[in-house]
Amino acid sequence: MDRIVSIPIKTVMLLLCSLCIISLQILRSNGSYVAEAWIALPPRHRFKQQLHTTNIFDRTKVHRQLYYQPNSQQSALGETQEQRQLKIEPKSSSSSSEASELESSSQVNGSHHKLDNLRILLIDNHDSYTYNLYQYLSTMTTHPVKVVMNDAFSTLDHFIDSLDETESRPNDEKHNLLQQHFDCIVLSPGPGQPSHPADMGIVLDTIRYSSQIPILGVCLGHQALGYVYGREVTLAPCGPVHGLMSSVYYKSNQQNENVDSNAGADDERDQLSCQLFNGIQQNFHVVRYHSLVVDFPNNTSAEDSEIEPIAWCKGLVGNEEEYPSDICMALRHKQYPHVGVQFHPESIGTGEAGYQIIRNFCDFAYQYKLNNEKDRSTSPEGAESFLPASAQPKTNKLVASKTSHHQIYIHRLEGSSSLPEEVFQELFSSCENSFWLDSSTGKTQSDNDEDYEGCPITSNSRFSIMGSNDGPLSRKIEYFGIEHPLEKRGLRVTSNSGNSDPSIIDTDILSYLRETLIADGGFSDHVQMVSFNEAEDVADDETFRAAADYELPFDYRGGYVGFLGYELRHITQCSLFELEGGHGCKIDDSEASRERTNPNVPTAAFFFVDRSLLFDHHTGDWYVVGVGNSDEEIIANMIEWMKNMQSKIEDIGEISSSSFSSSHGKNANYAIDFVPNRPKDQYQMDIARSHEEIRNGESYELCVTNQLEAEITLPRRPDKKIHESPFDLYKILRTNNPAPFSAFMNFYSRDDASSDASASLSICCSSPERFLSVKQDEFHRNFVVESKPIKGTIARYIGAEGERLDMVKTINDRIIQELRESTKDQAENLMIVDLLRNDLGRVCEVGSVYVPHLMDIESYATVHQMVSTVRGNLDGNTSNAIDVIEACFPGGSMTGAPKQRTMEILNEIEEGVSRGPYSGCLGYISLNGCMDMNIIIRSAVLTPIPNADDSMESWKASIGCGGAITALSDSNDEYDEMLLKSRIVRHSISQWAGLSAS
Repeated sequence: MDRIVSIPIKTVMLLLCSLCIISLQILRSNGSYVAEAWIALPPRHRFKQQLHTTNIFDRTKVHRQLYYQPNSQQSALGETQEQRQLKIEPKSSSSSSEASELESSSQVNGSHHKLDNLRILLIDNHDSYTYNLYQYLSTMTTHPVKVVMNDAFSTLDHFIDSLDETESRPNDEKHNLLQQHFDCIVLSPGPGQPSHPADMGIVLDTIRYSSQIPILGVCLGHQALGYVYGREVTLAPCGPVHGLMSSVYYKSNQQNENVDSNAGADDERDQLSCQLFNGIQQNFHVVRYHSLVVDFPNNTSAEDSEIEPIAWCKGLVGNEEEYPSDICMALRHKQYPHVGVQFHPESIGTGEAGYQIIRNFCDFAYQYKLNNEKDRSTSPEGAESFLPASAQPKTNKLVASKTSHHQIYIHRLEGSSSLPEEVFQELFSSCENSFWLDSSTGKTQSDNDEDYEGCPITSNSRFSIMGSNDGPLSRKIEYFGIEHPLEKRGLRVTSNSGNSDPSIIDTDILSYLRETLIADGGFSDHVQMVSFNEAEDVADDETFRAAADYELPFDYRGGYVGFLGYELRHITQCSLFELEGGHGCKIDDSEASRERTNPNVPTAAFFFVDRSLLFDHHTGDWYVVGVGNSDEEIIANMIEWMKNMQSKIEDIGEISSSSFSSSHGKNANYAIDFVPNRPKDQYQMDIARSHEEIRNGESYELCVTNQLEAEITLPRRPDKKIHESPFDLYKILRTNNPAPFSAFMNFYSRDDASSDASASLSICCSSPERFLSVKQDEFHRNFVVESKPIKGTIARYIGAEGERLDMVKTINDRIIQELRESTKDQAENLMIVDLLRNDLGRVCEVGSVYVPHLMDIESYATVHQMVSTVRGNLDGNTSNAIDVIEACFPGGSMTGAPKQRTMEILNEIEEGVSRGPYSGCLGYISLNGCMDMNIIIRSAVLTPIPNADDSMESWKASIGCGGAITALSDSNDEYDEMLLKSRIVRHSISQWAGLSAS
């Protein structure tokens, strides 16, 4: 011990430093970018977010190799998931000079500290990838990034006036005014063309009057630079390229060539040039989303041109010979500090190179700022008030609270033999208003089916939740939006306490949810566990204790359960417009939409659920969940209800399952004539229209949908009310197509009569897709947001009766491989992943959005699907689940991108017909701030039709279905895919009709 103590401290420190250096060298020799990814983060994010940023860069490299080389002869698709996560693309060591240059650039830019007070203006061209740029830029400056939509102000003058309240200035002073508030400007991608003023808003004038402000244009912003400086913007010679990879090479010397060294210019800014590709290898891979290009004849810089190309593509990765190369991928102005890139540096597919390009621009802008001779304040008086709402500190009252008006009680019933379908049928199927959030692929601990290819139980299929709105605190909320006639619009709340007539409130559903949660004291995560004492010598029948964090394996605590229909898009898109400075949001109020909207189907509907049941498929445990308030009578009644539920669940488990209806109609079939809203010929014309919009640069991808409708008349069962019939359909559907985000919902008035003033519908949903979940982190301080977009679907081979299982598996393996290698499906999936990163980037902490799973294949009963996972961290003190919905709804997998312009085009293609619940989402918003919502697909919406014959009942069945249209889509394939996605629902309805008729 004495010897150890006597070792000089300097020697110990030297040894430790040596070990650190050796460790870093080992990491670099293995091609890992862990160290560089770590230091890319600002200091305050390093510890907290280092894993996230590493995942962005490293997994991008992995999946770029796996998915973006469609013609590669050495595919790595057969590797295990562990091998994919570990495999990193090594740096090139082709030349010592290049390696030295990279090492030098790493030392210069590798620190990636935040630049002090670099004031960035990000102009949003109504794109769905702008906030990916925002996230990157926000890691590079200590000053909040200002985001402004390009048409939030009618002119550049009005925008400048909003920054400076003084009187208007002459045009030659505009650049001075902008320069007083911003050190650089970034122009986002977006739909449209720079020659169309309506597409560009204030962008073109911003370029014209910002000759002394560094500007970076991305995609449309790049084209805008070319257009302003006299180049023609034309259709790309390769045709539209969206979600595909290209190799890019660049001009090594990017110094300004038009500066006269003998002119005696004393402004150091003129000698400074943006080294956009500093530290990046030649022939790096990028993601492209564009239909237009800036045209440079013969790919040379004409002497009379103000701008010149500095980077070009080499075709598409894996298809270099089929696609034209030498298309301009980057340009710069010869005198002004203006540069542009045609590709998307912010895409997950471009990865680390894209981040470095944006960092290089910010470093240049910062140096330009330092070299600016004009002595001005770095932070103008009042500038803080001009920050965008997304960047301003905001007070969020929807945080975890000890003073919530709600008190949550949970009783656990261990190891019951009662199954969810039996319990729902016995307790809730006869209720006019009921719900079942059904993880119908859930498996128990005893299941050991190695061939089962469903989703992981721990993330998707573990818990099912059910209940009705019959508690004393429960209420039903129905919102009728813009697609309904004026006299029906508004929000109706029907409470179980007091008057049963609905009260009409002049607000929208999201505002109501936010305001009522605030009025009820905010979110609460305090739970009382309830135990019932069976011993006769115990005085108290029940005991209460605070629940430990580890005790409850689920996030649900009661709260709101319901759905948001697709047409809520009008509300969320207006919110985003106003967030970025806009005023007077425009809403499409077309007559066509109202005339063809089902009056029985509200835009959104929710229950406030104070009494519900939760089943753990993994353990077989039931949880009885009650919500009370300060009223002792309500709490006493709730405890009695809990006891009653325990007794009923136990009784159901003791009854043989054969006593419940086990016939799911497999042998019954009834011919149902489903009529598409738009027939095949029209649908194919719609696809042709979509291709034209893509070619013209208006969209990257459009999710065109259709409605298949049928009217069904069935014998009415004397022992059942009308609203009970749809549950029989749902039982068949969940058997035919078990899915992790299935659901059944009933919304009816008490007397079963269809009322013009209230909803009358059932939703039978077998969705495999998670839209959004918000869960508490392990420390219960913040929240983790997750989305699992699906793009890429192929039919699963079921196999003939008696066919060997190993042969069926072999065929399905080949089908899965075909889906994995599909260039079209890869492009579709990547586009939506980038879109979801953008949407989450609006509300998640800077640097926290990442993609842990890119283009995984998940298999279900009838299809294989390509699924990705996007996650981010939500600061519970500044944002909440309602903010997440506002930022992300509707799901990008059901719209395409860019979202806003694409939805406008889709509304025209779909003839203004409301999609209803389809393409929206359903699930819960819990009283502890957590949320889980699916995407409503693979679903049927049933509404009753009056029938004069009391012995019969009639229903209108509507099935929404569709597919993503890209430049690579085939009209016949897309129509077939639409029918494939609806096949299992149509078949289940035919079985239901056949069973009812038999």
